[in-house]
Amino acid sequence: MPENNTPSLSGLARLLNAVLGTDLLQRVRVSRALMAAFVYAMGCLLCEFGLRQWQLPPMGVRLCQLSSVLAASGMYLAVRTGWSLRFVDPSLAVAQIMVAQVAAAMVYAVMSPVRGAMLSLQVMIALFAISSLGLRAQLQMAGNALLVMGLTMVALTELSPQTYAPAMEWTHFTVLLTVLAPVSLLGVQLTTMRARLATQKAALETALDRIQTLVDKDEMTGLLNRRAMRDMAMHHLKLQSRSGDGSVLALIDLDAFKRINDLYGHAVGDDALRLFAQEVCKVLRDTDLVARWGGEEFLILLTATTADQALVAMDRVRDGLMKAEGPPQAPDLRVHFSAGVAEMTPLEPLDKALERAEAALHRAKVLGRNRSELALEPALSEVTAALIKSTRAF
Repeated sequence: MPENNTPSLSGLARLLNAVLGTDLLQRVRVSRALMAAFVYAMGCLLCEFGLRQWQLPPMGVRLCQLSSVLAASGMYLAVRTGWSLRFVDPSLAVAQIMVAQVAAAMVYAVMSPVRGAMLSLQVMIALFAISSLGLRAQLQMAGNALLVMGLTMVALTELSPQTYAPAMEWTHFTVLLTVLAPVSLLGVQLTTMRARLATQKAALETALDRIQTLVDKDEMTGLLNRRAMRDMAMHHLKLQSRSGDGSVLALIDLDAFKRINDLYGHAVGDDALRLFAQEVCKVLRDTDLVARWGGEEFLILLTATTADQALVAMDRVRDGLMKAEGPPQAPDLRVHFSAGVAEMTPLEPLDKALERAEAALHRAKVLGRNRSELALEPALSEVTAALIKSTRAF
């Protein structure tokens, strides 16, 4: 059974692709054109029924049917072939509505015995306008429907007053006006509601982005905060364990930061933190992570990097800080830092690597500050234990 079903499903998919296309947005446009074509087809069947039931004028019926077929096929081909993409509205909604209004007026003229019921076609077209057009275009289409039907009714009363009595046509026009008015009002309300919902959605997305920024970013420096850095570092390390690329942690502490606060004030201290964040971001790549780890401490994760490359990156940051002008209140201030660099080994826990980087940072401080020190490699037993734990997990 499955073998028999597979070809039919693939055949159906090919048929749908041929009729609707493969682009999802284009499929929506083509589907709307096909819905309009279905309404045209129903109109043609009504005219055929009227021709046989009430002996309607054959020429008028055939002209109405021909016009409907040409309108339906023309709109479908314009959208399906992509010709409509050259316009601002690729779905040709306004054009389709105007053509449909004229076609509905022709059906009204042909179906004289039951033409009052054909007024519902104009109402259906107005409802379609509500779902696909803006407020101004909706009102224009409602006015166009009244104009088309008004001119049609006037012409019919002039050409055949015996069949199309003026009093009856005025009654039909009044009914159409009475129905289109609340429909248009409904369209105004729905469009206003959609606009309000769109505004609220945009405001909500902005608020969510702001909240996410506050959650993930350090407000002063704009860098990642400690929580976000830990989460993202864990994710990167999992990817590293699969790809085999090396990663390096650099734990950084600004030298004599308390002295900066005491000598220049906390405002200058904050400027020093922001200056460091600005300079370090100039050196790092998009794939690297940097966070304010706490106080005057920063943590950097350099992906696909060796320890030597990380040390070079630290020197570049140091050179950038030496060339950068200090805060406005202390332009001669130069920010220095010490760094502990730890090359991460496969399957090493993040906390273990942090401990090694912290030990290297402490050594840099002891050896005179304003320097970078490479962390010692982890003990072999720790690596073996990590490998055993990983093997058991599988």
